[in-house]
Amino acid sequence: MKKILVPFDFSALSMSALRFAIELAEAGQGEVIALHVVNMTPVYLESLDPNGYAMGSASILSELGREAVTNFAKVRRELKTSIQPGFRVEQGLLHQVIIRTVHEMEADLVVMGTSGSSGLTEVLVGSNTERVVRTAPVPVISIHKGQKISHIQNIVFPTTIDLDQHRFMWQIRALQSFFNAHLHLLYVKTPDTKETEKSLTAMLTDLAKYYDLSDFSVHITKAATEEKGVLRFASRMPGSMIAMATHGYTGLTHLMLGSVAENVINHTNEAVWTFRLSEHV
Repeated sequence: MKKILVPFDFSALSMSALRFAIELAEAGQGEVIALHVVNMTPVYLESLDPNGYAMGSASILSELGREAVTNFAKVRRELKTSIQPGFRVEQGLLHQVIIRTVHEMEADLVVMGTSGSSGLTEVLVGSNTERVVRTAPVPVISIHKGQKISHIQNIVFPTTIDLDQHRFMWQIRALQSFFNAHLHLLYVKTPDTKETEKSLTAMLTDLAKYYDLSDFSVHITKAATEEKGVLRFASRMPGSMIAMATHGYTGLTHLMLGSVAENVINHTNEAVWTFRLSEHV
């Protein structure tokens, strides 16, 4: 967690994400870059007061950028931290700019504030956080409210019995080590699961030994869906962060299959760490 990118729109949620990222950087001797994205849509352009900006979208973008820099200077003055975040302003669609900036600055973590989504919006559109989670080449931490890293004592890790995920498990061990947290291996037993709880417990224990995990416990919970099982277990685990893999489905495949990780992000109040598996195992 040496280079942390924080999408920042001056909202309370993005401020919570920025403070959380700064705490991470202070603990890991890293750096934080806040990214403000200006997205000029036709609706927004039409709503602007013509007397407030110079004519032309380029002039408007330039003015918005200057305003953002001025406002972030005030944010810096309000932050009482040993690490002062950097700041950059970019133009474009938020999730696309975030992914591009991750590559440009060689970030190794994105921290985002999210309020989740629900109903038709969740199915058809999804939040910007979801899009970043699906496509980011680095881990993403989604923050829902003012979490602090000192509050995180448990990592809830929903998992399958998979012996071919070495790089992902390396990330899990690193995450656990960073927070000095207890790791809860969780298997959600849905109605489709054939194995008994006893056999699943044995398999999870063997999995932990195979990947050389330490300071862990094994849990089997029954639920109608994986999402419901994860949400219910995490709600009973104070001071927890949920750590999950996502397969990065997009387009029609995403609509058909969805993502348990994205659904959990939308419906939990806990911090959620995700890592995309489409290119990394």
